[in-house]
Amino acid sequence: MELFFQSESFIVALIASGSALFGVLVSQGIGFWKLKSEHKYERQIFLRQKYEDLVFRLIDFSMILKSLDLNAQQQEIMQVNINEFIEKGGQIEVITVLYFPKLVDECKRFLEVAHQLFVSQYDRHHNLINNNADNLDLLKIKFDERYDELYSEIQKYKSDYT
Repeated sequence: MELFFQSESFIVALIASGSALFGVLVSQGIGFWKLKSEHKYERQIFLRQKYEDLVFRLIDFSMILKSLDLNAQQQEIMQVNINEFIEKGGQIEVITVLYFPKLVDECKRFLEVAHQLFVSQYDRHHNLINNNADNLDLLKIKFDERYDELYSEIQKYKSDYT
């Protein structure tokens, strides 16, 4: 009497079940790789959209300061929406912190200068104070420099986030 483990049918069954198990493992591995690849692609699309959103918000934010400066130079009365300025600055900071950690430090430096410039322009515009003209001009230069630096950082890390 022959042992079952030594029989030909057992070896055939063992090879068949091993082949089936190997096939399942390969198909699961391919499925996992495909899912991971799709997730990475969707994340890239999402980050690209957020990156574009960040750039557009920076432009909108900067336009608030530019328009305030232009109206101050033309001695026009303009309603300044402080809440809009704070909200747009906050949105830029949140997007940067959540999605683009490499840009956080440069963004904070930019927003600090923007805040100083806004306060200075606001004071000058509403109080018609002309004695801070030198400081205002220095802040405008500093703001433009920080904007350019932040934009350079955005360009630098573009390939990392898109």
